[in-house]
Amino acid sequence: MKKTTLATLVGAAAFAAAGAANATIVVGGENGYEFSVDGNINQFFIASDQDSVDGVDQNNQGVANGLLPTFFGFNVKAPEINGLTVAARVSISPSTNDGSYTGGPLEQGNGPMEQREAFATVDGAFGQIMLGKGLGLYSANNILLDQTLYGVGATGLSAAGDQNTGVTSLGRIGYGYDYANWRSQIRWTSVDMNGFKVALAVVDGDEYLQAKGTGFEKDSRFEASASYASAFDGGSFKLWLDGMTQKVRFSDAVGDERSDAYTVGGQLVLGGFEAVAAYYDGEGQGIGGLGLGAFDTDGSAREGDGYYAQLGYRFGGQTFVAASYGESTLDRDNTRVVSDGSFGDLDSNSMATIGIYHDVTANLKLVAEYSRMETEYHIQSDEDEVDVLAIGGFISW
Repeated sequence: MKKTTLATLVGAAAFAAAGAANATIVVGGENGYEFSVDGNINQFFIASDQDSVDGVDQNNQGVANGLLPTFFGFNVKAPEINGLTVAARVSISPSTNDGSYTGGPLEQGNGPMEQREAFATVDGAFGQIMLGKGLGLYSANNILLDQTLYGVGATGLSAAGDQNTGVTSLGRIGYGYDYANWRSQIRWTSVDMNGFKVALAVVDGDEYLQAKGTGFEKDSRFEASASYASAFDGGSFKLWLDGMTQKVRFSDAVGDERSDAYTVGGQLVLGGFEAVAAYYDGEGQGIGGLGLGAFDTDGSAREGDGYYAQLGYRFGGQTFVAASYGESTLDRDNTRVVSDGSFGDLDSNSMATIGIYHDVTANLKLVAEYSRMETEYHIQSDEDEVDVLAIGGFISW
């Protein structure tokens, strides 16, 4: 067994994208096969203080994992044969938040034990074919480069209602970008063409609550991504454009609608400074791309957009101090006249975050993070607010 200096994969590139220096344990055989394991356990003390429109405020304190659950990944790689390299990855993602389970839509598999990754890859001169379940293409860079990936961020899908984090917290999902989610898919990714890459995927579609008379009807989702990355003296940059589309049958009376979205963004690393900015626009996605508030009461798709901007500085290669702000909005449902503070009336979610992320060693990261969440409404005049303080960290291998 030998330890490498490569960054281990968490969520199909989370650790690598964020620049953590972790050690993957690799076992090699004489026949050229390799088996490796990697993962993390993270835990936070999370305190949230809510100022609610309805006057029923929550002041929660919890001990739980953050945006990432724990990961334990198993990887197998075969030797190259006839120009092809076959590999596979399966991971389990148990949450430490069993006592906070609330059955929310972000809780993969509706329980504290999740299955986020189970896929195989075939690499060759044509690029890579991926078969199985992994992180989606649309909005993946947005979440992987967000500072709250290693923190907690938002504790609820809005600043109203229950602020229990469930199996995981939200990070900036619904507060600046849509959720990439973990999706069953068939994906092709091109070879690296001097920094330029494209990827196409056919994906198992999202399940909406469709009022269909008999049976269940669902269409495939299609995703695409194009990116360009390059390095220069003292820094590097990356640009990306992602998109998705899916036909949705909301009801027999309304007929077919579409859920469409795109996102564009970039990252710049210059000396110790790191900046990220991203924008998205879509319809029929709801808040955070989760389908909540995605359709008007008459069944037509609501439009929405959002953005986030982040600036940080890495001291000595070990301590990353960053601040970010993001916002997600939904157009008004003109058929709605009731002011009830629900997702149907939601106008915008916004969140400001500051955080310190310190690598004590290659396997130990300490985190201190503060976020201010706000939710505004179209009809309801007052807004909900939540302050979130999180202190904790990661042990990774």
